[in-house]
Amino acid sequence: MPFSHPIEVRFSDLDAMGHVNNAVVVSFMEQGRFQWWRSFLGGRKFQEEGFLIARIEVDYRMPILLGDDVRVELHCTKVGTSSFELTYRLTKGLGGELFAEGKSVQVMLDFATNRPKPLAPATREWLEAQD
Repeated sequence: MPFSHPIEVRFSDLDAMGHVNNAVVVSFMEQGRFQWWRSFLGGRKFQEEGFLIARIEVDYRMPILLGDDVRVELHCTKVGTSSFELTYRLTKGLGGELFAEGKSVQVMLDFATNRPKPLAPATREWLEAQD
């Protein structure tokens, strides 16, 4: 089962058309990704095992409105040498109607050099278990 995180839609998330702005949908994906990664870090600092977003894409299926019960579901679909891919589903409730789906590529970063670094063995093992 993919990781799932509830999202609260705020009035400030809406655009002039009355639905959640497309850029905010990417922030919803980020909220889910942050909680998912936080569960892996277990209290360690992000700089010890952090990444940058190299690519992100979203396909919108249905507008999200104020009061909607939104969940972001994500899971790891690919593990590389220094990167990994996540897929996302934003749904109405758990597993309900599809608001949007997306994909992101994360690259592990050595914060001292600002250069990509290989996945640590424990990280790779955890990611592959998420697949």
